[in-house]
Amino acid sequence: MGEKILSKVGTLLVISLMIFASGCIGGENGKGSTSPSGSLATSSVQSTPSSSSITSASSSTAISSSQPTSSASGTTSSGTTPREVTVTFIVSVPDYTPKDSSIYIAGDFNGWNPGDEHYRLKPLPDGTWAINLTFPYGKVIQFKFTRGSWGTVEKGPSGGEMPNRVFAFWKGGVKHFTVYNWRDFVEGTSGGTHTITGNVRTFPIFVPQLNTTRRIWVYLPPDYNNSTRRYPVLYMFDGQNLFDEATSFAGEWGVDEALEKLYRERNFSLIVVGIDNGGDRRIDEYAPWVNKEYGRGGLGNATLKFIVQLLKPLIDKQYRTIPNETGIMGSSLGGLMALYAGFWNSSVFRYVGAMSSAFWFNPQIYDFVKNAPSGPVKIYIDWGTDEGDNPAAFAESNQKMAQILKEKGYTEGKNLKVVVDEGGKHNEYYWSKRFPEAVLWLFGG
Repeated sequence: MGEKILSKVGTLLVISLMIFASGCIGGENGKGSTSPSGSLATSSVQSTPSSSSITSASSSTAISSSQPTSSASGTTSSGTTPREVTVTFIVSVPDYTPKDSSIYIAGDFNGWNPGDEHYRLKPLPDGTWAINLTFPYGKVIQFKFTRGSWGTVEKGPSGGEMPNRVFAFWKGGVKHFTVYNWRDFVEGTSGGTHTITGNVRTFPIFVPQLNTTRRIWVYLPPDYNNSTRRYPVLYMFDGQNLFDEATSFAGEWGVDEALEKLYRERNFSLIVVGIDNGGDRRIDEYAPWVNKEYGRGGLGNATLKFIVQLLKPLIDKQYRTIPNETGIMGSSLGGLMALYAGFWNSSVFRYVGAMSSAFWFNPQIYDFVKNAPSGPVKIYIDWGTDEGDNPAAFAESNQKMAQILKEKGYTEGKNLKVVVDEGGKHNEYYWSKRFPEAVLWLFGG
């Protein structure tokens, strides 16, 4: 009993010191950047990413807030509104959490990096974890807790997917959170129902360009085994989010279900090759250039070289493809990569689908497209009107690309399709909803 009382006293003392220090935990004085899907939606094009998920992220819960109900909320003793607000997050974790664990917070303020040392929490005497976060007054962030990777991200009370947590910085103080489960302890139980439909197969492959091994998914049309016809191929990023709920980060696209339906209703057939992302390496592998603010990215070319030099020849040899009828598609950072690929090697990637693209993360993409000597045959580009904590800035970053494409000679309705999804958010639900229209337009179904 005495030990518990001492533990509580020690915890209260540590919290008090943390609040007083206001920033000693979490690196960089505890300040978050003013920042982006899982995805990479952004609060401003300059200062703030997939797939999904950087990753990519699921739809949000109701906003937690430090804002009181009084009309004078968030004011200082002098009655003025503070420029910055510091809140101490206290996090309770499951009893089975390994003793040598480190706990992190990942969100749209750090590129959804699940193992960012600047955002590692401090252990407290009572077994909880804490971090000070300082953001501009009124800033809204989306986040999740991890043990250092997306393979160890938090899960819900029954083992299911956790929607993004959301918090608004209106007033300083302490906010308590509970992590119910960790992904690596519950994967494949109540939260791991497989949802694959149709003829989908997987295989591992070594990626020498990235010195790693990745899982590849291949979807074959319903008539593949009963015909001799050949098919166009669509390469897609974030493979674990495309076909199976059990492997997805924040819900699947339902690519298999969508294509089965298009076959029944439109006699539309297509081979899809999904490439798993690298988890916490996704942000590096899905960005052609290094983002100086985050210090991440720059492996995009290596990722595309793997597809062109190794994976595509293997797929063309193994399956009845039409080798020169190849497309590439992705969302968030995957959308950035897809559009980049189309102008990086237009002879291979003739059809491009760029959904909710995180162009802001690599603004070099604008001049790259402007100066590219050739481009893909057809481009589909879209975004939602409610992406990120600054939807206007996110939309503007995509509108800018659409305008560049038009100035480059692309014409809507002919070789360019631009879709603005009213109310669309930065997650798999909206990408899956827009997928059938995109793929039909790109491949002429």
